[in-house]
Amino acid sequence: MTRYTRNILINEEEQGVREFTISHRMVWLLGVLGVLLAGLILWVLLTYGNLFRRAATVPRLEQEVAAARAELRILDQLQGELATVGSLQEQLLLILGVEPAAGDSLGGLVEPAGDDLQALAALVLTPPPDTWPAAGFVSSEFTEGDTPRGLRPHLGLDIAGPQGAPILAAGDGIVARVAEDPFLGIFVEIQHGLGYLTVYGHCANAAVARGEQVRRGQVVAYMGASGQASAPHLHFEIWHNGMAVDPRQFLSGEPPLP
Repeated sequence: MTRYTRNILINEEEQGVREFTISHRMVWLLGVLGVLLAGLILWVLLTYGNLFRRAATVPRLEQEVAAARAELRILDQLQGELATVGSLQEQLLLILGVEPAAGDSLGGLVEPAGDDLQALAALVLTPPPDTWPAAGFVSSEFTEGDTPRGLRPHLGLDIAGPQGAPILAAGDGIVARVAEDPFLGIFVEIQHGLGYLTVYGHCANAAVARGEQVRRGQVVAYMGASGQASAPHLHFEIWHNGMAVDPRQFLSGEPPLP
């Protein structure tokens, strides 16, 4: 037998009486729905509170990210300055005729002569190498390549010219190395001020020795086809703080005619 709840409504204005009944089952169902609705409202309020708290932390996180990026920029700048200091130390060692080795420091060196200090100061203050190192025409441009696509990098300019043509220093500096390898053949490296380095490859022979101070436009080698070269030409590279850069950033126009 279904039980009912009797409800009587009295309207004082109309002076009437209304009566209706609700089963106990309906009362129980309405109670359950009320509990579910209250739980849903509570869940929405808690979720909104969590979202509000997370949203409040976004500005703080953005500030922390901005600060981290600023610290990374400062770190990169310090690394560049350290590289420049290391380059200057190596130049000083070359001027003094000391073989660079691990652990060398400026504090452990004997005080250099005045002429050597003047030479070092003149080197530090030199502009980047910006003179065409040979006469001829550019036969191959600088490209960083794309290794995943099978495109090999070419980290310099190839300047084609006659066999034995003079190769000139692109700027003032000190000869850091004269050597030979399977690809570049006979090559010369010149260290310039502020972390710049130039490389002259595929030479027939070198005209300078390691540690020698050279001036812009001085003959440092002669054009050839040593190493992996099918015809006489100069492979010319410019490096700055350990990174190869496009020489055309420093050279204007085209090389002079032979």
